[in-house]
Amino acid sequence: MQLPPFDELVKLAQSDPTRLENLRQQLVDTTISSAPQDIQRRLRGLQFQIDSQRQLASNPMSACIKISKMMHDRLFDLKEYIQPGDSAQASQQQEPAAEAAIIPFPVAAI
Repeated sequence: MQLPPFDELVKLAQSDPTRLENLRQQLVDTTISSAPQDIQRRLRGLQFQIDSQRQLASNPMSACIKISKMMHDRLFDLKEYIQPGDSAQASQQQEPAAEAAIIPFPVAAI
């Protein structure tokens, strides 16, 4: 199944949101089913978490922000797995700022 053009999706969202949601679900299912068998269960679990965040959100923007946070949290976990302790070391290894000489400027009388 192929994603319809953007303009068609916009029209569908305005005229028939239920049909758009059915299309979204169908595309998600098709994508997960096309993944290797050994990771499909994990993908379905992840999609369950995403759908739960969408249902709990008070509006679409809130859902987007929550799902984006989920994604960033996972990316951070992945980075920590690939480079353990890298972010903690980076914050500890920062050199202290060099002290600067303060030059006073004379105040001109107005």
